[in-house]
Amino acid sequence: GTHSGPMMGRIPATGKVVLAPPQMNSVRFNEKGEINQITIGYTQDRQIGNTGGLGGVYGLLYAIGAGLPFPEAQPWKKSWRYKAFQFLGSLAARRN
Repeated sequence: GTHSGPMMGRIPATGKVVLAPPQMNSVRFNEKGEINQITIGYTQDRQIGNTGGLGGVYGLLYAIGAGLPFPEAQPWKKSWRYKAFQFLGSLAARRN
């Protein structure tokens, strides 16, 4: 959708279009069958949309240019350790 009105009463409309990736939600129940936890915003394909791969409110805020200033609310980036692990894995795969 388009950010055409104030968000949370504080962020003025930007006119930016938000294209969210597909997301999954879950519900957990206690032994009485009552809901005791609801989760939202688990992104299924972070390459889709313009939310930086973020789900839920973090994705909406990022897409309109109002992302929050902590790592969990920023697009995912590979660490140097993860890049090194992938490189070593690719070398090992070539040997087989």
